[in-house]
Amino acid sequence: MLSSRPLPCIILFNRLLSRIVKMKHYSAVVCIFKEMLIRGIPIDTYTLNILIDAFCRANRVDCGFCVIGMFFKCGIDFSSVTYNTLIKTLCLKDKIAEAVELFRMFVRDNSCEVDNLTCNILMNGLCKAGNTQTALDLLAVLQKEGPKPDNIAYNTVIDSLCKDGMVDQALDLLPQMTERGVFPNIVTYTSLIQGLCHFCRWKDVTKLIDEMARHNVYPNTRTFNILVGAFCKEGKLKDAKSVVQIMIQRNTYPDVITYNNLIEGYFLQGQMDEARRAFDQMVEEGIQPDRASYTTLITGYCKRKAMDEAMHLFLEMQEKGICPDVVTYTAVLQGLFLVGQFDAALNIFQNMQLSGHAPNFHTYCVLLTGLCDNGHIGKAMSVYSKLSRNESGSHVFGSIIIDGLCKMGLLNIARGILSNLFFKGQYLNKYTYTAMMNGLCQGGFVHKALELLRRMGEIGCEPDSITYNVILQEFVRAKKLDEASMLLEEMSNRCISPNNHTLTLMNDLLAFGTENETVPKVIKKFTQNL
Repeated sequence: MLSSRPLPCIILFNRLLSRIVKMKHYSAVVCIFKEMLIRGIPIDTYTLNILIDAFCRANRVDCGFCVIGMFFKCGIDFSSVTYNTLIKTLCLKDKIAEAVELFRMFVRDNSCEVDNLTCNILMNGLCKAGNTQTALDLLAVLQKEGPKPDNIAYNTVIDSLCKDGMVDQALDLLPQMTERGVFPNIVTYTSLIQGLCHFCRWKDVTKLIDEMARHNVYPNTRTFNILVGAFCKEGKLKDAKSVVQIMIQRNTYPDVITYNNLIEGYFLQGQMDEARRAFDQMVEEGIQPDRASYTTLITGYCKRKAMDEAMHLFLEMQEKGICPDVVTYTAVLQGLFLVGQFDAALNIFQNMQLSGHAPNFHTYCVLLTGLCDNGHIGKAMSVYSKLSRNESGSHVFGSIIIDGLCKMGLLNIARGILSNLFFKGQYLNKYTYTAMMNGLCQGGFVHKALELLRRMGEIGCEPDSITYNVILQEFVRAKKLDEASMLLEEMSNRCISPNNHTLTLMNDLLAFGTENETVPKVIKKFTQNL
C-alpha cells in the first residue's frame, strides 16, 4: 500500500488496522500507525478510534487516553465511539468512578452527541460492578436531560435490581417505562419473573404473566424455564409439569434446560424413578442430555447407593463424548465409598486427576470421610497432612479426621490435632468440637467432653442442640439425672432450641419416673421459647 502511487485512501488503511485489531496483534497496529504518521498519511476519526481500541484491548487504557490529545492536535472531531471504547474498558477494569467521571466530562464538554449506546455501556458497567443505585439515579437523570433511556437501559437496571433482591423497586420502573413511551419486552418481564420467583411471590408472577398477555408479549423458552426451575426448587413438581404442558401447547418446546430443571426437582425430592423418566423422555424427544443431566442422575443414584445405575450412566456419558467434571467424579467417589468399594473409589479419584480435573474442597471432604469410614485411617492421616499445609479449609478437614480418629478409639491423636488447630489460630467451628466430644463420650471421658463444651463458650464458638445432645445422651444412658437436668437448663438459658433427638432424650428422662422436677420445668421453658 505504501509503495502505491497515488497512495490508497485512508479508508483502506483503516480497514487494514481494524482487521489487525481483530487478529489481536495490537502492537502491530501501533507500529503501522507510527509509520503512517512518518509517511504523512492523513488520519481521521476512525483511525484514532481504532488506535484507542487497540490500546484498550492491550490493557493500556492509559495510552488510549493519550490518544485523545491527538484529536485536538490534529483538529479531528471526536465521535461517540471514542468515549464508548474508553468507558467500556474502564467498566471492564472495574474503574467505575473513572468511567462515570469520563461520561460526565463527555456530557459537560458537549464535544459530540451522547447516544444511547454510551449510556447503555455505562449502565451495564455500573450494574455489573454492583452500583445499581447509581445506575438507577443515572436513569432518572437521562429521563430528564436526555438522551431518553431505551429498552436496553431499563432492562439492564431492572435485571440488576432483581438480582440484588430489590424486586419492588424493579416493579416500580414498569409503569414508568410505559408512561415515558418505552414499552417493556420479553427481556423486561423475564427479569421481573425471575426476581419474583426467587422470593416465591407466585401471585405476583401470575399477575405479571397476565399483564404480558395484555401487551401481546408472550413467554419464551427462557421465561418458561425460569418458572419450571423455580417450581422444582420449591418442590412444586405438579406446577412445574403444568408449565411444561403449557409450553408445548404454545409451541414453545422444552429444551435441555427445561428437563434438567425437572430432573433436579425430582432428585431434590428423592424421586429418582421420576427423574429417570424425565431423562428418558428428553432422549425420546431427540434432546441430547448434557453433563448436568447425567451428573444430577448419577448423584441421586449414588446417594441411594444404587451404584449399578450410577456407573452405567457414568460410562454412557463418556461413550457419548460428554466428559465428566469434578462434580460428577466426586459424586461417584462418594457413592463407591458408601457401598464400601474402596479400591474402585481410589481408582476413580486417580482417573479424575489423570483426566485433568483437580480435586476441589468437596472432593477432599468426600475422600477423607470415605477413608475414615472404611477404616483406612492411616491413608486419611497422610492425605490430611498434605492438606493441612494449606490453611484454607483445614479446620473442616480437621473435623473429619478428628471424627474418624475418635470412631477408631484414637482419642489422644484426635486431641493432639484439635490442640494443633487451636494453637495455629485456625477457626474451629462447632462441628470440630462436636466430633471431638462425641469421641470422648464414646471413650468414657464425659468430663473431658464437658471441658471442651466450656472452652467453646470461652472462644465464642456457640454450640447447638447437636453438640449438647452428644453429652446429654451419655448422662441419660448412665441415668445421671441431675447432670442431664443441669445440661437441659443450660440449653434453655442459652435459648438453644431442642431438636427431635433432644426431645427423645427428655422423654427418656421422664420415663425414669423420678421425683426430679427440673425436667418438666425445662420442657415448659422450652415450649415458651418456641
